[in-house]
Amino acid sequence: HEHMARKTKQEAQETRQHILDVALRLFSQQGVSSTSLGEIAKAAGVTRGAIYWHFKDKSDLFSEIWELSESNIGELELEYQ
Repeated sequence: HEHMARKTKQEAQETRQHILDVALRLFSQQGVSSTSLGEIAKAAGVTRGAIYWHFKDKSDLFSEIWELSESNIGELELEYQ
């Protein structure tokens, strides 16, 4: 029974990451303001409810992406020094 809960948690983590990846792609293609959560959900193959389960709203989702990309950029800069 515990095993199932752990799997679900991992799946949730993967779904969350997938939503972030898709959102980042859409944001960079068409801009944040013209991208709706509905579009992100459709592109990610999840429901809008799934997105709201992981993120409060679009700005919450965006700030999460921003933090992730900031840390990735930081790591890239380190490699080139």
